[in-house]
Amino acid sequence: MERSRASGSSTAYTVIGLVFALLIGGYFFYRISGVVLAFLLTILLSIILSAPVNYLERRGWPRTWGVLAVLAVLVGLVWLFGLALVPAVETQSREFAEAFPSLLDEALTLANQAQSYFGLGTQIGLNPRSFSEVGREFLTGSTVSTAAGVGLTLATALSLGVVVFISTIYLVIRPAPWVDGFVSLFPAGWRPRTREVLEAMYQTVQRWFLGQLAAMTFIAVFWAISLSIIGVPFALLIGIFSGLVSFIPYLGATISVVIPILLALISDPFTVIWVVLAFIIIQQIEGNLLQPIVMSRAVDLHPALVVFAILIMGTLFGLIGVFLAVPLVAAVQVLVRELWVQRMDEIGTDPNPPTRVPPRRT
Repeated sequence: MERSRASGSSTAYTVIGLVFALLIGGYFFYRISGVVLAFLLTILLSIILSAPVNYLERRGWPRTWGVLAVLAVLVGLVWLFGLALVPAVETQSREFAEAFPSLLDEALTLANQAQSYFGLGTQIGLNPRSFSEVGREFLTGSTVSTAAGVGLTLATALSLGVVVFISTIYLVIRPAPWVDGFVSLFPAGWRPRTREVLEAMYQTVQRWFLGQLAAMTFIAVFWAISLSIIGVPFALLIGIFSGLVSFIPYLGATISVVIPILLALISDPFTVIWVVLAFIIIQQIEGNLLQPIVMSRAVDLHPALVVFAILIMGTLFGLIGVFLAVPLVAAVQVLVRELWVQRMDEIGTDPNPPTRVPPRRT
C-alpha cells in the first residue's frame, strides 16, 4: 500500500516537473527566438554552400579557397543578373506604380459587375477620405515612433544577418569540429549510425534546395515568356514575382496566377483562357518532369503537413520561417524515419503494413 502510494507521488512529481520544464523551455525559446532563427539559417545556408565547396575540395582545393571561389561566383551571378534585368524590372515597376490606381479602379468595377451579376448585394468602393487619413497618420508622432521601432527591428535583423553570414562561412570552412562534437554526445556504439542519419539529412536538404532553385528559375523564365507572348502587361515583373513566391509549396502557385488573371481580365478578358492554359502547362512540366528528375526521392511530404509547417514557422519567424519550413520538416522526417520508423518495423510482424506511396514534390 505504501509502495503504491510512493509510486503515485513519484509519478505526480514527474508530471509536474515535466510541465514546469515545458513552460520554462517555451518561455526561453520565446525569449531567444531570434537566436534560434539565426541558428537555423546558419545550418541551412552552410548545407547549401557545402555542396560546391565539397566538390572543389575533392578536386584538390583547400576549403578556404573553395568558399572564397563560391562566394565570388555568387556575387558575379548576382551582378550579371542585376546588369541584365534590373533596368527592365525598374521600368516595369515604375509603370506598374503609375498604372496601379487605374488598375485598381478597373478591378473594383469588374468585381462590382460580378457581384451584380450573381446578386451578391453590397458594392465595393474606395473611400478617398481613407487615403487622406493614412497620409495624415503618416505625418503624426505615432507613425514616427512606429518608424523608429521598425528601424530598431531592421538594425536587429542586420546584426543577425551579419552573425549568420560569418557563422556560415566558418561552419563551411571547418565543418568537422561541429559534426564530430555533435556525434561525440552519443554513446560510441551509436556514433556510426548517427553519422549515417546526419548524412541522410544533409543529402535531403541539398536535393530540396537544388530542386527548389530549379523550379523557381523555370517558373520565372517560362511564366515571363508565356505572359509576354499572350500580351499580359508587366510580364517580366510578374514572372520574377511568380518565381520568388514558388518557394512556398502549393500556396505559391496559387498566389502567382492571381495577378496575371486579374490583369488579363482588365486588359482583354479573352486572354484569361490562355493565361490559365499557360499556368497549367508550366505546372505540369515543373511538377511531373523537372522536379522528379532533380529532386529524385529526396522529399516526400504530405501537403497537409507542409501547410501546417508553413503556418507554424510563419507564425514563429515570419517570412523567413516560411522559407525554412519545408527543409526543416524534411530533415525531421528523415530523423523520424531513420531513428524510429525503421526500429518499429523490426519489432514484430504487421499483417497489414502501410502502403508506401511514391514520393511527390513539395
